[in-house]
Amino acid sequence: MNGFDGLQEEESSDLKSIQKELAILKLKLSEQESLFNSITENTLAGYWIWDIPLNTMFISAHLKSMLGYADHELENSPETINMLMHPSDLPATYALLSKHVESDGKVPFEIEVRYKHKNGSIVWVICSGNIVTRDENGKPSKMIGCHLDNTELKKAQGVQKYTEELERKNVEMEQFAYVASHDLQEPLNTIQGFIALLSAKLEDAPDPDVTQYLHYINQSTLRMTNLIKGLLEYSRIGKNVVMSKIDCNQVITDVLMDLHIQVEETQADIEVTPLPFVMGYDIELRILFQNLISNALKFSVRRPVIKIYSVVEGGYFKFSVADNGIGIDPQFREKIFKLYQQLHPKSTYEGNGLGLAQCFKIVTELHSGSIWVESNEKEGSIFHFTIPYNA
Repeated sequence: MNGFDGLQEEESSDLKSIQKELAILKLKLSEQESLFNSITENTLAGYWIWDIPLNTMFISAHLKSMLGYADHELENSPETINMLMHPSDLPATYALLSKHVESDGKVPFEIEVRYKHKNGSIVWVICSGNIVTRDENGKPSKMIGCHLDNTELKKAQGVQKYTEELERKNVEMEQFAYVASHDLQEPLNTIQGFIALLSAKLEDAPDPDVTQYLHYINQSTLRMTNLIKGLLEYSRIGKNVVMSKIDCNQVITDVLMDLHIQVEETQADIEVTPLPFVMGYDIELRILFQNLISNALKFSVRRPVIKIYSVVEGGYFKFSVADNGIGIDPQFREKIFKLYQQLHPKSTYEGNGLGLAQCFKIVTELHSGSIWVESNEKEGSIFHFTIPYNA
């Protein structure tokens, strides 16, 4: 064997050794990757890898699945994150990300953000990440991070906070209702008693002016009595009731029967499309629909045309009650759902300013939904409200 052959054998041996070491490293890398994937999948965390200089991103299939998408439905890019993250959360997220990179990881990157699920619902996510590689100049070149779904915990915290706040409000309302029903009602009863006595005396010595004054006083007293009655009804919403499966079609049928005189007097044209079953509170849902429909009948200057319908949006049923009435100035759209807020004088439209406040309480506090109105003056109104599938 000459020196050249020996050198070849030595190089061949070194090559085989290198190949063996590479194979071992590749196996270890594969094992580490499998372990990493297993950890992220089993902890309900989706992960991402961001190439900082190139601004490219890999997004794991589990992260996409967390938001309701199959792996192939979303592009692996920062634009995907921009598209799905709640717009209000983007500025703070990128500001913290910049601080993390600029400080070479000294400022931690961890933030709670909202993402839009494919079905339209909100997914709360705890997003965290760290710089894992740097270039030859020591500048950050790659980050790895994870997204942990925090929605259920957020809901639980929200329910607890909401329950505590609701209990506090209910106690306050009960105390106020007690005062209203006793301390306020008694003077009104006394006033009405004196009105009756004075009216009886006037029968023997009629005085048109005094009679007119007594009429005004009596009307004001009756309005105050009705106001107190409405307040008590408002305070009792949600008391001693049990949620059950409600046929909204039957609710509308019953409400229209109760309002049949008003419907006949106005010759209203009411169109109702098939409505869904919901989990809710029967009496309160009747009050809700009755208030919305009676308002549509009342606030009209021509023959009322009312349409009642529903659609499915995300995890909610969205109900709508549309009319061709006098409409609402946009600046009052939120004001109308507050207690005692009336946009028109009592001489023009009767009411105590409690109807829409009742609707707001029934939808938001009892059924965890939302209620709003789309309207312009003299162009009619559409009242929308939502009820979740599992309300």
